[in-house]
Amino acid sequence: MALKILILTPRIPFPLRDGGSIAMNQTIEGYLGQGCEVSLLSMNTSRHWVEESTLPEMYQRLAKFNTVYVKTNVNPLSAFLNLFTDKSYNVARFINREFEKVLISMLQSEQYDYIQFESIYTSPYLKTVRKYSEAKCFCRVHNIEYLIWQRLSDHETSFLKRKYLELLTNRLKTYELDVLRKFDLLLPISKKEDLFFVENKLNHCYYLPFGVDGSKVLPEVIHEQQSCFHIGSMDWAPNIEGVQWFLQHVWNVVQPQLNNVSLYLAGKNMPPALRSKESLNLHIVGEVDDVTVFSLEKNIMIVPLLSGAGIRIKILQAMALGKTIITTTIGAEGIGATHQSNIVIANTVDEFISALHFCFEEIGEAKQIGRNAREFVLTHYLKDKIYSDLIHYLQRTQ
Repeated sequence: MALKILILTPRIPFPLRDGGSIAMNQTIEGYLGQGCEVSLLSMNTSRHWVEESTLPEMYQRLAKFNTVYVKTNVNPLSAFLNLFTDKSYNVARFINREFEKVLISMLQSEQYDYIQFESIYTSPYLKTVRKYSEAKCFCRVHNIEYLIWQRLSDHETSFLKRKYLELLTNRLKTYELDVLRKFDLLLPISKKEDLFFVENKLNHCYYLPFGVDGSKVLPEVIHEQQSCFHIGSMDWAPNIEGVQWFLQHVWNVVQPQLNNVSLYLAGKNMPPALRSKESLNLHIVGEVDDVTVFSLEKNIMIVPLLSGAGIRIKILQAMALGKTIITTTIGAEGIGATHQSNIVIANTVDEFISALHFCFEEIGEAKQIGRNAREFVLTHYLKDKIYSDLIHYLQRTQ
């Protein structure tokens, strides 16, 4: 008998242009692919509004699909008043009475085997689910959220802003560690989160990584050999921070040395401050229609993350395309890749400059790293096997 699963998401996981949407979409696809009966309740947020008529065919295969408009924009007044409470403002923005009403209606009309909460931003509804359902409750953990804010505060130079970020971090940490203990099962997306949970005695975990599709045959694409690129959502603070650092401290130095190499910056919500930097060798692309096509046309992928947490889905996707990737230790966290074997790790200005020279001067060796990267993810991150193993695990533990 097919498992009945209800998934709660803090936004509609479409279009597939950022890691969060891609990961949530894959979870839905993974369960459907294993014959599960899947229902979905999503917030259609002010920040990530989606016109539902544009959604792909997959949504027609859902047993039920409901959305609720939720205004999640940061409100200065609300943020200020929140300072005088002990609640996490990060999470409070996702609390909505109408969403709760629709959730209760779904729980009263159907009995589910499992209810999956995508990230801690849907966790305020755990009490409601416990009241109206006997289903086991999972939390799909994309990041250790407070670590993102902790790392941002560590790099913040403004005293007042750093203090505010530290306050947000501490409140989020308290909430996060407390609420995660209340789920029946945690589904961390990377080994780093898995180890973190063990260290904090959160032992009810099942490692569920992002998977790649090994059945796809790569098209023959003649990409720009003398190019490097970055792609990522530019409304995510760690991406903005990393790209600005790379441009200021690395690109301005190395570009004259590699004067025939161009850098392409792609991603939605590109800030005007970055758009204004476009030049002969620096191309500000903005949002692209097809991430795969764009990536295949370019050569070396740059991921200069200085903060953030979780696993970089764009890195796994690029590895599956056979790309050579230069990233930081933080960028490579949770993937398990090896420096100079299937990825290139650089943390300092000098290391990034050296890595870029290597990739454009030792071309054969650099390309081999890309080929090794593809072999690595096809060995360890095959999507079909990941979800087949998960369903077998759930059936054994019912």
